[in-house]
Amino acid sequence: MEVLQTLKDEGSDKVYMWQILTLPSVQKLIGGGGSYLTGNLRYYLYNDFMTDISPVCKNQSMVFFDSLGAGKMWALKMFDAAAKPPRSLFLGNINWVGNWDQCHQVKSNGSRPEFRGKYCRASIGIPKGVLPIENLPGLENAKLEVGICFPDQCTEKDVAAHVRAGLDLVTLTFLPVVEVECEGEEHPDSDFWIVIGVVIGMAVLIAAATIYDGVRRFMMQSGEVDFQDATAQRDTSDEIASSSNDIPLKKLSLGGQENQGFHNDETPTANQNGGPALQQNGRPASQQNGTPRNQAARSATAPRSADKQQAVPEPQTTAGKLVVGCSAIANTEFVFDTYLPDTAITALDGIRVISTTWVILGHVFNYATDRSRFVLLENGIDVWDLQKEFNSQTIINGTFAVDTFFFMSALLMTFLTMKKWKRSGKIYGPKEWFFFYFLRWLRIVPALLFVVAVYTWVLPWVGNGPLWSTRQFPPNRSDCVNYFWAYALLIHNFIPNGIGSKCLGYTWYVANDYQLWAISPIIMIIMFFSPIASFILMFGIVVASLIAGGYIYQDLYVYGDSITTLLRVWDDYYVKPYTRCIPWMIGIAFGYLFFKTQGRIRMKAVYVILGWMLATAGALSCVWGSFANFGEGMTKIDTLPHTLYNVLTRILWALCIGWVVFACHKGYGGIVNRLLSWSAYRPLSKMTYVAYLIHPAIMLVYMFLQKSLIFATEITLVYLYFGHLITTFVIAYIIGLLVEFPMANMQKILFKQG
Repeated sequence: MEVLQTLKDEGSDKVYMWQILTLPSVQKLIGGGGSYLTGNLRYYLYNDFMTDISPVCKNQSMVFFDSLGAGKMWALKMFDAAAKPPRSLFLGNINWVGNWDQCHQVKSNGSRPEFRGKYCRASIGIPKGVLPIENLPGLENAKLEVGICFPDQCTEKDVAAHVRAGLDLVTLTFLPVVEVECEGEEHPDSDFWIVIGVVIGMAVLIAAATIYDGVRRFMMQSGEVDFQDATAQRDTSDEIASSSNDIPLKKLSLGGQENQGFHNDETPTANQNGGPALQQNGRPASQQNGTPRNQAARSATAPRSADKQQAVPEPQTTAGKLVVGCSAIANTEFVFDTYLPDTAITALDGIRVISTTWVILGHVFNYATDRSRFVLLENGIDVWDLQKEFNSQTIINGTFAVDTFFFMSALLMTFLTMKKWKRSGKIYGPKEWFFFYFLRWLRIVPALLFVVAVYTWVLPWVGNGPLWSTRQFPPNRSDCVNYFWAYALLIHNFIPNGIGSKCLGYTWYVANDYQLWAISPIIMIIMFFSPIASFILMFGIVVASLIAGGYIYQDLYVYGDSITTLLRVWDDYYVKPYTRCIPWMIGIAFGYLFFKTQGRIRMKAVYVILGWMLATAGALSCVWGSFANFGEGMTKIDTLPHTLYNVLTRILWALCIGWVVFACHKGYGGIVNRLLSWSAYRPLSKMTYVAYLIHPAIMLVYMFLQKSLIFATEITLVYLYFGHLITTFVIAYIIGLLVEFPMANMQKILFKQG
């Protein structure tokens, strides 16, 4: 006992067994004789050492230990289901999940009391400097996650007491038990059922509209309804304006170019009553002696025949149009219709789709390494080291794709609005300005709120597994619950401390797009009366954005660490319109250029070649210009040059995209225009907005549904990318039929747009 007392006197910070080996405890342990040593140890642990465990959990745990000692199969499975120290600890494998399925199969057959297995997760603090994974951004306070199988009557407090005692027993007293979470008998709340009810109601309406449309088509094709009579007896007071009075509703649905980066709609500049439409249908004229400049690019697209266009005339009443506008048949025809007039800016479809796939590529790597709750990869450090490779810059700098969307939105908005004003000879009046803002909001918000609602109140109940938690999935869910109103108002990127942009953080783009849209009329009005004054104003805005962005960025820049810097600048820099407005301003400038040069522009070959060379060099420098901060052994970039790179590339990238669009539309795109104008892009381009809204949710669901951690390699992530890409567009098509396309059709019909 003197030895034990000596060990105890050395201090509680030492890792020794003196905590349990006191004189009274040793006497109890050996008091019954050596043949009862195991039973006495069990009795001692639960009655003297672990006093914070509830009686029912204590009884079930004692049954488990007795059965384990007796070699009963269910007890062996329960023990086997608990996590054990795995491989790859120094590659970041600090999430030991155990076997969730096997734990749920456990049943203590024949024992008293009987119980089943319940999966729990214990988070244990890791001392600083022990594991290299704590050097990764976001993992400064990394915890060891351990999956354990316990009797179903044990509470989280009981499990925490078990874990604490187990750590003490093996002399790891310095490791804190930070949190314990166990599965419970949880049921969906009222919010879940409300959202499900709304979704079912929408699905029923779409199904009914589809049946109506199908029956209507069958009757017309069978001759029960006379086509000519149906066409001749139109109520023109409710007619949707279009280029042809006999175009079927699918043509009126959503086709054509649009004025939002992700959206692809066919709504003209103004309705018949003079109100401006949100998505506009004008096309920049691109003619040379009356010949369309995009004729070669359009050759791959099979235009619809006149007979097909006349096949199913649109309904003649507003109610009929509304019903058919919700039909899955009509909207599916619209999605897969590749028709575009020869004067359309055909390259925009390709740019839109490629930019969306680029965003998805970057997010595959981002969400695979998600660490909002815990590590989801077995070898997170290996994946982190991929950034040191040269080709990784195409993934890391996928953020430029968002600038492309800003550019396209501003270009089309300016061109179509200026074209409308020139035709009418005046700017909008109060009524038109109201529709300018309201219809834009109405166009983008329904799909956004649908995704937010499903993500927040439905997704938590669709999965299970060792990584899934109904209470804590999706990550930062409480922000979506508390700031749902901010998403509806498109101001969630301005909630203080960034808490409004953490739940669905990537939707900052949607808020920025509307905010930049909201200030654009000031510039366009000045541009209509004095182009020079408007360009001076835009130049001032760009300079102010450069100064503000540069000041914020340099203050938060972490030397040589672009990824950590991005995390630090997210709230104050990355998601704010005053630092993201540069490509929008350049888009406005190009929109005005398209408006003023609707005919053929003749350029010498040397200028065309020079333009493509400069655009190519500029785009490549944007993507690979900061590689020194990632390449191993390379000299890191100081604060000033990296700040200049970060803010000036916003200008350079937008100018490069501007040249591509301009050259392709004016007939100087060559093979680039043919590739970007490929008709196969057309259907996908109509789904890019919803694809953008849903793809991170799909990735999170996939990662958190795993029953074991993924050992990620480059080929693994590439396969994940293509899987996510296909799944995203399939689900985007379904949600488009359910929400986006019907809402856009209803908007145009009710507000007399065409």
